[in-house]
This record gives sequence, C-alpha cells and structure tokens, in this order.
Amino acid sequence: MRKFATDLWAEVPGYAPNWCIYYRYNRDPKPGENTCEAGIDLEAWHGTKFASRPCFLDERGQSKPDAMPCPKIRRPTAEEIAAHKEWIEKRMTLQGVVMVGIAPWRSAHKGKSASEIVECPACKGRLHLSIAAYNGHVHGRCETEGCVSWVE
Repeated sequence: MRKFATDLWAEVPGYAPNWCIYYRYNRDPKPGENTCEAGIDLEAWHGTKFASRPCFLDERGQSKPDAMPCPKIRRPTAEEIAAHKEWIEKRMTLQGVVMVGIAPWRSAHKGKSASEIVECPACKGRLHLSIAAYNGHVHGRCETEGCVSWVE
C-alpha cells in the first residue's frame, strides 16, 4: 500500500491498470521534487504530450508506440490491478451510501452557505459538511480513518 503525495485519501492498495506503478501526480512541484517514486525526473518530459510519456500505458498495459523510453517503468501485475479495482468499488459504494444519506441535509441547505457536523451515514462517525450558496457544491470529510472525504 502507498499514500499519494498530493491527496487526502487513506492508503490505496494495488495499482491502476494504465500507469507505471511509480507514477505520481504532483500538482505543485517544488524545484527538485518533480520525480516519480523511482526517482526519474519528470522534467525530462516537460513540454511533451502526457500521452507520449512512458508513465501511461495502453489498455493492454503496454507502453504506447510513440512513448519515450524509461529505464524504470514497471507495469502493475494482474493481482495489483485487481486489488486496486476492488478498493475503488468499495470506495464508490461507501461514497454512494453517504450521498444518499446526506441528500436531506443538502436539500435543507439549498441556496444557502452552511457548515455542520452530522452523523456519518456510512460509519456513524462525525461527518463535517459544508455547502456553498453560489453553486450548491458540498464538501465533506468524515473523522473516521478510511471513511469518506470529497470536494465537489
């Protein structure tokens, strides 16, 4: 399991099927920090199309024909892909339970800005919610480790 450098998710098992396992997205890299987990400096591909970088694989898990070479590329195994897919499915189910459970809260605050801590419909923990009056987007974060967190 690994943690994403730029995200609030808990540990994520396995790997997505269409990326090198060392790939990571750094939204705002500082000088010298734009590397993959294998230490390859991603600045080497600055100015190239994302699709031509070796980090991204086709539907068969192969480097694309026009991809630049990378000495450290490692494709995920079938087991790693299956573990990642199972994790995604569980997360989506959990998120669905919460979205249905907070629908009345969302409706009650429609057109207003509000924030509140409510009981999490999924784990019964403390779910922090906020809604923006100008677009109706809801942000939420459950205090229970491994539960939900989202930004619309």
